[in-house]
Amino acid sequence: MRLMTLHAYVGAAEHDGGRTRMGVVFADAQGRTLRRIGRTLPGGTTTTLAVFRGIVCALWNSRRLGARRVVVHCPDPDVAAQINGDQEVDEEFVGPYLEVRALLHAYRAARIEPGPATGTEMVWQRMAQSLADAALDHDVDESVEDLPLWSGLMEERSTA
Repeated sequence: MRLMTLHAYVGAAEHDGGRTRMGVVFADAQGRTLRRIGRTLPGGTTTTLAVFRGIVCALWNSRRLGARRVVVHCPDPDVAAQINGDQEVDEEFVGPYLEVRALLHAYRAARIEPGPATGTEMVWQRMAQSLADAALDHDVDESVEDLPLWSGLMEERSTA
């Protein structure tokens, strides 16, 4: 049985009103678009945090699509460097960083590729960015805030 590698392209954008959006496009190795997601994140979210949330969304949904191998294309080279261990993780991003690292272990093979995309990948990256830009018209999706994996940890921390 041949295992398919799924490619996920993440985009993030911030509006003047302070609302941040993220978009993710999923494509297979043959270049077919499998799924597109665009979401507005809760207030007080930075663009960097939106990129982390987009990567979490990409990894979570890649698993739901049945992928065993995934490549997430990250538009922010600093975020990719933090996840890949090439740069120290900023304190405010430790939670999302741990979510990403845990989800990466759910795959037979998974990696985060730094952007910006080149060549044909540029089309997918632009599509993800367009989804992020268009997501301002959508309602805030609170489900992106915390996955069940970490929500219990945050409750424990707040009562300690």
